[in-house]
Amino acid sequence: MTKQQLLQLAKRIVDGRRFAAEEAADKTMYRLRHIDKWRNLEHELRSAEVDLAMGNGDEHTQGKIAALQEEMSALLKALGVQPTDLVPQYSCKLCNDTGYIDGKMCRCLRAELRRLIIDGGNVICKEFTFENSTEKDKHNAAVYRQVEQIVRNGVQNVLLTGKVGTGKTYLLTASAQLAAQLEKSVLFVTAYSLNADLLAAHLEGVEAISTLLNSLVDVDLLLIDDLGTEKIYNNVTGNYLFTLLNERSVAHKQTFFSTNLTLQQLNERYDERVVSRLIDKNTTFVAQLTGKDKRTAAR
Repeated sequence: MTKQQLLQLAKRIVDGRRFAAEEAADKTMYRLRHIDKWRNLEHELRSAEVDLAMGNGDEHTQGKIAALQEEMSALLKALGVQPTDLVPQYSCKLCNDTGYIDGKMCRCLRAELRRLIIDGGNVICKEFTFENSTEKDKHNAAVYRQVEQIVRNGVQNVLLTGKVGTGKTYLLTASAQLAAQLEKSVLFVTAYSLNADLLAAHLEGVEAISTLLNSLVDVDLLLIDDLGTEKIYNNVTGNYLFTLLNERSVAHKQTFFSTNLTLQQLNERYDERVVSRLIDKNTTFVAQLTGKDKRTAAR
C-alpha cells in the first residue's frame, strides 16, 4: 500500500474508535430514555435550566436543578450506570478521535499510521531498533550511526556487506523501524522472496509484473535482505533487479541492501548494470560490518 492509502486506513481506524465511543453513549441514553422516571427527571431538568437561562429562574430554580441532578445521579447508581457512560469516551482526549487538531494530524493518527506502516511493511523483530542496539564494535557502531543519519536524510541508498551474523539484518530492521517513525512507507523483503515474486509475476504476464514493480517503486524505503541467496533466473532476476533499481533511482526513493557476498562476488554474480547501481558511490553508502557471528556468540 502507498503511504496515502495507509493514511486513509489509519483515519478509518481512528474514525471507528470515535463512532464506537459515540454509539456506546447513544445506546446508554436510549436505554435510559425508555425508563419513565429518567425521562421525567430529564424533562424537568431541561425546563428548569431553560427558565434559568431565560432569566425566569431564581434561587428556588437553582435548588430544584441541584435536587433533580442529585436524584438522577441516584437513579444512575441504582441502575449500575456510570455518569461517564452518558458521554462518548474517546480514546484520544486531544482530538476526540477525529485524528486532527487545527487541521494538523494528531499524535494518535500518527501512531496508527506508523503501526500500519510497520505491519504492512513485513517488518519482523520489532525490538531491533537503533535505541536497542548493543553493538560494541567501534567500526560497526560508526556504520550504525551513519545509516541512521541516512534514513533521516532520506537521500542515499545503503549496501551492507559482511559475514553471517555481523548485524546486517538488525541494521536493516532498525532502519525500517526508524523510517516508519518518520512516517515513510517501508517494505522489508528477502532477496529470495522478492525473486520468487518477480518470477511468479513474470510468468503471469505483463500486467502482473507491471503491478508488482509499480508497488515496489512506490514505497519510500525498500529493504532487501540477503542479496545473493536467490536463484538466478534468466530474463528475470538481473533484468527486473536492474529495472527496480533504475526506476527507484528516477523516483528518488531509497533502497537498502544487505549481502554476505563480497564486492568481488557481487561482480561475478550480477551483470555490470546491476552492480554499477549497487555500488555507485554517488548514490550509495557502501559499508562492511565486521566481527564474529553474534548469533553463535549468543548461544
